[in-house]
Amino acid sequence: MLLGGCSTLKLVYNQADEAAYWWLDNYVDVTDKQKTLVKDTLRQLHLWHRQTELPEYVVLLQKVRAMAPNDIQPEQVCAITQDMQNGLVRILHQVEPEATQLISQLSDAQLQRVRKKYDKLNQEWREDYWDGSEEKRLRYRNKQLLNRLEDFYGSLDTPQREVVQQWLLKSTFNPATSFKERQRRQADALQTFSRIAHGGSQPINALQPQVRAWVDRSFTSPDEAFHAYSQTLKQENCEGFAKVHNSTTRAQRERLAENLRNYENIVQSLVLKK
Repeated sequence: MLLGGCSTLKLVYNQADEAAYWWLDNYVDVTDKQKTLVKDTLRQLHLWHRQTELPEYVVLLQKVRAMAPNDIQPEQVCAITQDMQNGLVRILHQVEPEATQLISQLSDAQLQRVRKKYDKLNQEWREDYWDGSEEKRLRYRNKQLLNRLEDFYGSLDTPQREVVQQWLLKSTFNPATSFKERQRRQADALQTFSRIAHGGSQPINALQPQVRAWVDRSFTSPDEAFHAYSQTLKQENCEGFAKVHNSTTRAQRERLAENLRNYENIVQSLVLKK
């Protein structure tokens, strides 16, 4: 949502539970019987998130804003990205009981719909990151990254764009390796969902550990080779972002700090007191 810009953040967040419902419905085609469970869960999650997680976002934004005027180290970038990932994991853990209940109610037709959705998204991913020439793929990734960076820093000059280009040129990103892991995660999800959906009359608390294990495998691949590849990519990205930031001017860093302050103020205004 942060990448969407300050002007839309408040509007999007206030409707996040409805947006999440339509996103989920697009995957599984929620039935009338499941609708109440899903909508109630998302409303409660939104309330919990406003009370519990948004204050953590404020602290994180303050931490990043304090770093903005200075040169930074890759380790600092990695620490921030790890904090962001930890926040996402907390959200998923928060809804484990309800997610398990919903998964247990999925029909074979709904599971097939998820499979078809994965196939569609995979085709789109391949078109963006794998199909075509290496030059075309690099051009796409470069454009995406520049757009995100310039949202925060403003326009980057030619030497700074060269830093971005070198970051991507030296990257060990391999579309075949990444796509293989993407397919593994999807197959894992479908197998886990099917196992839970066909779990018979087992109580939800007996099925719930399967959901947590699936979430853990989604963030930490059981494939040792991919895990090593992923860690290398993360380190490269931390180093790449640090180099870009360290190449920025005082004015660009002030713009970054001001953008972060705006986000901080908006997030603070959305916090719901307990």
